[in-house]
Amino acid sequence: MHKPAEALDFALKETSPNIGAGAVMRDKLSCTYDLVEQMQYLYVRVVKAKDLPGKDVTGGVDPYVEVKLGNYKGLTNHFEKKSNPQWNQVFCLLQRIQASVLEVVIKDNDAIVEDFVGRVMFD
Repeated sequence: MHKPAEALDFALKETSPNIGAGAVMRDKLSCTYDLVEQMQYLYVRVVKAKDLPGKDVTGGVDPYVEVKLGNYKGLTNHFEKKSNPQWNQVFCLLQRIQASVLEVVIKDNDAIVEDFVGRVMFD
């Protein structure tokens, strides 16, 4: 018995595509990341923080967040005396930034010295 022509389209076929690993193309080193479509933007949403330690003399904290990626730096609003702040702010980072590490730093807003509260880094 003969198989219909439509069924052959779904049969397994061996392929060996050139994924570009190690080849130089368009003045850049190609790698397996070339298989992923590059995004035009990176969106970072700073949502909230919980149980921040007091940094002021009074034991309070006036927190704000600094988002850094390469030469880009974004700042959230700061809150007065709030250890559980909720910012819910979104930052849009352009593709042209030549960095791979995103740094999110929580600081205490003071008139003299801005104290470090915490940090997280994403590669």
